[in-house]
Amino acid sequence: MDGIDSIVVDTAPVTTLQVFHKRLKIPLPVYLDGVAEFTDPWDEQAYQLFVQHYLDEMKDPGILGIVRQEHDDHYVYLDAAIRYPSESPLGSQ
Repeated sequence: MDGIDSIVVDTAPVTTLQVFHKRLKIPLPVYLDGVAEFTDPWDEQAYQLFVQHYLDEMKDPGILGIVRQEHDDHYVYLDAAIRYPSESPLGSQ
């Protein structure tokens, strides 16, 4: 990349987002029904869609991040990183 040395990065310790994990335990039939449009229900996009729909239903304003999945014969376990904006220091000027 040309000009990479001309880029200045401000690494001041400013918190703009807080990350929380939501761990969902979902009955397998409920999960499979929620991602029925996917050919592969174990695809990461399927997990993302399921959690996003859950957040929308709960009227949760969080910003969805990475989702990890485990499952057994009865449940799907989704561990979703959800980001929430902190008060912006730029907005207080």
